[in-house]
Amino acid sequence: MKECPECKIPWEEEENIYDYFRNQGESKEKAAETAEMYGCTKETPKHFGVNVVGIEDPTIYDGVSYWECQSCKQRFDRWTMKKVQYETHL
Repeated sequence: MKECPECKIPWEEEENIYDYFRNQGESKEKAAETAEMYGCTKETPKHFGVNVVGIEDPTIYDGVSYWECQSCKQRFDRWTMKKVQYETHL
């Protein structure tokens, strides 16, 4: 997802990962090499995430099970992107 289904805030940085490393002063070759480690190529550009956090629940899956928007605090199922209700234990 490129944005929150609820509040529509972006979940991806605008610049792709290659451009990020170029803007950090890396050479074209080094930026391409580093970006490729993130799966970012000319054919498959990728972006760093922003405004979203992956939530892991080891009782469900060994990896991200939910995405939580840092703007509206809504949580979504990773696979269906449907809103989920959750309890906080504060």
